Amino acid sequence: MLSHVPCVSGGLPEPTNITFSSVNMKNVLHWNPPEGLCGVEVTYTVQYFIYGQKKWLSASECRSISRTYCDLSAETSDYEHQYYAKVKAIWDTKCSDWAETGRFYPFLETQVGPPEVALTTGEKSISIALTAPEKWKRNPKDDTVSMQQIYSNLRYNVSVYNTKSRRMWSQCITNSTLVLSWLEPSTLYCVHVVSFVPGPPRLTLPSQKQCIRTLE
Repeated sequence: MLSHVPCVSGGLPEPTNITFSSVNMKNVLHWNPPEGLCGVEVTYTVQYFIYGQKKWLSASECRSISRTYCDLSAETSDYEHQYYAKVKAIWDTKCSDWAETGRFYPFLETQVGPPEVALTTGEKSISIALTAPEKWKRNPKDDTVSMQQIYSNLRYNVSVYNTKSRRMWSQCITNSTLVLSWLEPSTLYCVHVVSFVPGPPRLTLPSQKQCIRTLE
């Protein structure tokens, strides 16, 4: 059963800019408050819809909330399904019309976070070991799933910066290790890595820059 708030619809402006942000299948709905309401304590209610089903479902954790986001990761955890979500603002006996997202497809839209990067160094070499990021999980006790298991074609774009010559180069790799040999000795090199899934463009998150000095 859906709970309907007894309020006059259209009495408030709608929330704006309602979008999903998704990293490693952690799917969070964000929105902005209705425009032109200063100092009013508005609350929000969220519903979601699974594409191909017949009715909207209530997001139980996001009823009459004052925050402007709702974590729908559990509700949208089947990443091969597609979803919609909608939000309405409520104040006193007034509420807005529903503001709705476009269709959200986690498999094609989630950002794949950066891998863990471990660097070891030799005299003229650096070895880079990468560990794929983990998929969001509902419970810390659940089995860990690597994003590599979801995207077998996951690749990494490795950028290396020589701080002495100020030259940078990049290399795309499909495996989890890269050995850079024939580097200059006693030189500081900085590395950052972006996970990359071939296909439709999606937002990317680079790893933290890590620097290491080759041996003398």
